[in-house]
Amino acid sequence: MKNQLLSFCLITLTITTYSQSQKDIASEIKNVTVYQQGAQISREGSVSISKGKTTLLFKGLPSKISPESIQAKATNEVMIISVKHSLDYLNKTIVNKEITTLNSRRRILLDSIKMLNNYKTVYSQEKDMILANKSIAGDNGVNINELEQAATFFRKRLTEIESSSHKLDNNLFNLKSDLVTVSQQLMELNAKVDLPTSLVSVVVSSEAETKSNIQLNYFIEDASWIPAYDIRIKDVNESLNLYYKAKVSQNTDENWENVKLTLSTGNPSISNNKPELSAYYLTFNNYYSNRPGIQYGSTQPFKGKVSGKITDAVTGEALVGTNVVVKGTSTGVVADINGNYQIDLPQGITLVFSFIGYNTQEVIAKSATMDIKLTPNIQALDEVVVVGYGVSGESDSEDRVGAVNAVKKKDLIPIAIEKRQLTTEFQINIPYSIPSDNQQYDVAMVQYDINAIYNYSTVPKLSNDAFLIAKIPDYIKYNLLNGTAYIFFKGIYQGESFIDLDTPGDTLTLSVGRDRDIVVSREIQKDFASKSITGNTKKEQKAWSITIKNNKITPINILIEDQFPVSKTDEIKVDLIEESGAKIDKTTGKLLWDIKMAPNEKKIISLRYSVKYPNGRPLIIE
Repeated sequence: MKNQLLSFCLITLTITTYSQSQKDIASEIKNVTVYQQGAQISREGSVSISKGKTTLLFKGLPSKISPESIQAKATNEVMIISVKHSLDYLNKTIVNKEITTLNSRRRILLDSIKMLNNYKTVYSQEKDMILANKSIAGDNGVNINELEQAATFFRKRLTEIESSSHKLDNNLFNLKSDLVTVSQQLMELNAKVDLPTSLVSVVVSSEAETKSNIQLNYFIEDASWIPAYDIRIKDVNESLNLYYKAKVSQNTDENWENVKLTLSTGNPSISNNKPELSAYYLTFNNYYSNRPGIQYGSTQPFKGKVSGKITDAVTGEALVGTNVVVKGTSTGVVADINGNYQIDLPQGITLVFSFIGYNTQEVIAKSATMDIKLTPNIQALDEVVVVGYGVSGESDSEDRVGAVNAVKKKDLIPIAIEKRQLTTEFQINIPYSIPSDNQQYDVAMVQYDINAIYNYSTVPKLSNDAFLIAKIPDYIKYNLLNGTAYIFFKGIYQGESFIDLDTPGDTLTLSVGRDRDIVVSREIQKDFASKSITGNTKKEQKAWSITIKNNKITPINILIEDQFPVSKTDEIKVDLIEESGAKIDKTTGKLLWDIKMAPNEKKIISLRYSVKYPNGRPLIIE
């Protein structure tokens, strides 16, 4: 008896000791470093730690964490002994408030559709009753007054029924369209409900009781940022304002709420291994390789697009918004307003069809067309709502918060730019909120006032417009990346351009837009155009005049580009007769005039060349 009591006490002591050495730790995301692909999340939490070893449990983290990236740090001389990652299939993703709201909206839509269908049924029955009782003569016939009154009644009431039915049809169409939209959004959100979460166990050791701040860092690939620029130019005599911003998106399954962002030009998702060359053996059959054939037999599962219509097994009515899900995956679609669906199957597996108030049906995909009839389930209407992939319920989570507006004043953007060995980091000190919805949110980074060099450029052969060109010397000091630029000139949006840093040189060239105050025209000079034949040789002469008029009140510099043909054979001879002092590239035939023009000045440039070639040989000369 004493031995049994002693064993019981030892077991109790062991259980007590174990329970005291394991703690859940509440943590919040404080900092996020967003790479061009992926993000490093930094969580922090405070916890009281007993003397000895303690296991701290970080629960409910996203399942997408890269386990090899997890790091932990502790304060107050607490030592990190080990860090372990595992998937927790019991503590699944919590349903947020948005799903609960959408479920309520979906149920209201279904009730409204059912009510309108009932009204339509009543009108249809009334119409049938009127038509069935239109015989009013009886045995003695009917007088004219009675017939006229009856006809008036039938016409009026049937018109009212048809009009009311038409309005009901329009309302039903709108309600069904809303139902499809809500169902699609629910499917997107509920795809995350049944996902497992990550459990990170951090074993720490302390020589005394203390309170420590624990930091947990991990990497998730489903996040990114791309650069974007607003380029604003007030006038060619003023500096160019370049607003450097980022478009940040993430789908990590956790919202970043009021966090400090760091944007890095690095990309941990790509391999860092230098490629190695293998021996290059040249043989006669190395261009074409034998590819293994794909065998198609009766045992191969069906794959491809599966489509069909989903209806009520009793009434035959189309079930709008039915969820169609590939069993065991997050792949799914929603039936449209006519109950039709189409889903792309990677392989022939089971499809799950579910709709509120109907029995869920699982069907193995065996053909490209599958029409489904769902049977009503009265009890299901009083149970919890099952949508898509998970069970919806109440949640204490907050609504998602969008990103704060980008700050545009240079002195209000607290940012630190740090040049590392391989990357550049932009540390944004304004807290941002980026929800996990895979949408792009603007993050203000930095504004530069640049003393750009402006000139105009035109290619009259292709366009009669003059384009304002901005040149940014020594652009590398601005830490730019390839990206879309949105151009504003004198406060007017000019459209998009692209900052391309892959071109050689230390000067960045941007095409700002067309300036209508500079008029350009290119016309053929018929007086100088001619054709002649001498023996077996044919000669053609072409002449063009290019007119430029500066209607601006300021002087301008403008580059004018044109060309003359270049022969690729000795049988064709090209002579440049007149070029008005252009800079000539004989290899390409390009001509370049760099001219200065005073306000309201007009200039004319002449271009003339001749081509000799064998008579009887076809040749097109512009």
